[in-house]
Amino acid sequence: MRKAILICCIMLTAALLCGTAAAEDRVFTDSLGREVMIPAEVHNVAPSGSLAQISLYPFGEEFYVSLAKTLKEGEQYFLADRLDTLPITGNMFNSKATMNPEELIALDKRIGIDLILDIGETKGNVKEQIEDVQKKTDIPFIFITQSTLDTIADSYILMGEVLGQEEKGKELADYFGGIVSMYEENMETIGDNKVSAIYVTKVDGNSVNLLGKGSYHAEILDGIADNIAPEAVAGSGLGDQYTMEDIFQMNPDYIIVSGSGFFEHDYYEEIMGSSMWASLDAVKEGRVIEVPADSPWPWMGNPPAAQRLVSIIWLGNIFYPDVFDYDLTEEVREFYQVFYHYDLSDEEIAGMMQYSTGNAEQTAASPAPILGVIAGLGLAAVLRRR
Repeated sequence: MRKAILICCIMLTAALLCGTAAAEDRVFTDSLGREVMIPAEVHNVAPSGSLAQISLYPFGEEFYVSLAKTLKEGEQYFLADRLDTLPITGNMFNSKATMNPEELIALDKRIGIDLILDIGETKGNVKEQIEDVQKKTDIPFIFITQSTLDTIADSYILMGEVLGQEEKGKELADYFGGIVSMYEENMETIGDNKVSAIYVTKVDGNSVNLLGKGSYHAEILDGIADNIAPEAVAGSGLGDQYTMEDIFQMNPDYIIVSGSGFFEHDYYEEIMGSSMWASLDAVKEGRVIEVPADSPWPWMGNPPAAQRLVSIIWLGNIFYPDVFDYDLTEEVREFYQVFYHYDLSDEEIAGMMQYSTGNAEQTAASPAPILGVIAGLGLAAVLRRR
């Protein structure tokens, strides 16, 4: 009898232990179809890459146990101070991949990593690379797709499931999905009456970089305007290189120019201060608008994460105010509250959007004399042939 009781106790204890173990882990199926065993409660996340580092933030800074890359000045300004003290574990993918499995193992032993998170496009041998790192580190590694606009809302649902923050995930998905739905409905109203535009990502004398049509990075521009730059060749966020001759031939309604840094306006000021650029209608009529840069991330992308949605709010209201009819300042303020947990002051909004709304009274340099323009075009053609 005593033996029977002892056996029953052992079996009961084993069952309880198994039940406890089961409660500590759960299976999550990621966007690659991989079934990954992750903790029942996730607290410490190591983001792999810029998109993961950005996309995790709306759930709260407390989830970060490391960063994929060092914060820039604008990120330090807007994001929680704690992030700037975290170790850097590197990027998993792209040409600048720096993730070191040994460093992850050491950090896991010292602090504990519940999982590694990567977010982005499903391409190449992503699955094999993730499996390799997971095997080497013995840390759960999950991948969630977030690329085109129609994938953003779902990505936050999945992140909510991973983090045990389902309600927050749905709240974020509803907010981001609402922006995308508003955008799609309003662009149906606009129809073929889009303004023409180019997006200047860099200015260096006669050399000008534009985001080409059809680029992954140009998704917002292609949708909200007639992007009259040629089809993209380069896949990077810097786009393709052109000359001033090319820009004169395009002569867009609007010139969107990338901010050159945190509250810096080098490219905008070069355009507005150049006698050559002054010959363009967009410059003469105050339709040059600057993308807020490093605030904390560029509104138009680079990297192309969910922060791009603020550019829909912004450009829609600038291009088509009768259709995208709302208080731009209040919509931007709400986006920063939802995405960054940051309450923008009037002064901060004015500072970051100093050159971002277009100004017909903006003083540009005097247009270059016609002979100077012709000479400039000839020089541009020679330089391009070289």
